[in-house]
Amino acid sequence: MGTSRTVWHVMLNTLLNQRAPPRFEVRSEVQLSTEPLRADYLLLRVVKPDQGEARTLRKLWGLLPRDTILEFKSTGRPYRARNLDRLWAYLHLHYTDQPKRLEQRGDLCGALLVPTRTPSLDIDVGTLGLVWRDRGAGYWELTGGPFALYVLEIDTVAEAEDDDLLRSFGHDVAHTPEGKRWLSEQTGSTVEGMKMSDLEGYDEMIRKVLDGLSPEQRLAGLAPEQRLAGLTPEQALLALPDETLRTFPDAYLATLSDATRAAIRARLGR
Repeated sequence: MGTSRTVWHVMLNTLLNQRAPPRFEVRSEVQLSTEPLRADYLLLRVVKPDQGEARTLRKLWGLLPRDTILEFKSTGRPYRARNLDRLWAYLHLHYTDQPKRLEQRGDLCGALLVPTRTPSLDIDVGTLGLVWRDRGAGYWELTGGPFALYVLEIDTVAEAEDDDLLRSFGHDVAHTPEGKRWLSEQTGSTVEGMKMSDLEGYDEMIRKVLDGLSPEQRLAGLAPEQRLAGLTPEQALLALPDETLRTFPDAYLATLSDATRAAIRARLGR
């Protein structure tokens, strides 16, 4: 749609409003999207002297043409029905808006990054008449559309490529010190003037950080009262070392719940 209206647009609006049947309502200059059309990422192929190797999604980059529109669906905000239609809309709009850069359809493709394939994605693919082509190691190509379109399953790709930083974007957590450190560094960072703590998904990221830590690492640096915060008295009692538990008289232990007494007997071998 053009950026400016012509006299013909205005006159056609008048004609349609005057002569359309009563069962139709005619609206002009309608904003079709409730949100601004903003793709997650635009990947542009450029020429640089340093042609270094990819360090994440290593198989992807060799598949991409001049421009790629990449959409990402996280575990917290997964793929929803019609998300694929929106990606196709982005591709068509970008292609029509860049005739000099994109001389042919092969100069543009789409990519969808998801933790794993879901039933809603499979349904949309089938409805659109697309066909899955297995590229191996978590990479798929959807054939049958006007542009090339790739789907990447994070869980499978991260495992196949042993990409520990990528793991956290799926259902897994980082396994290596480097991956854990990188994710932890992101929790306090600021991007484009926005604190990570102010963004949707921050709590999910914190859980990923904690899930990757050992119990000792989680408790390191905490005062004793902080370590015991939120525990019931009996839970706090079970946090005591065995040597301390042996000093409690039987009369006191008899006041505890059956489950707590059983746990203490199992630990002390009674």
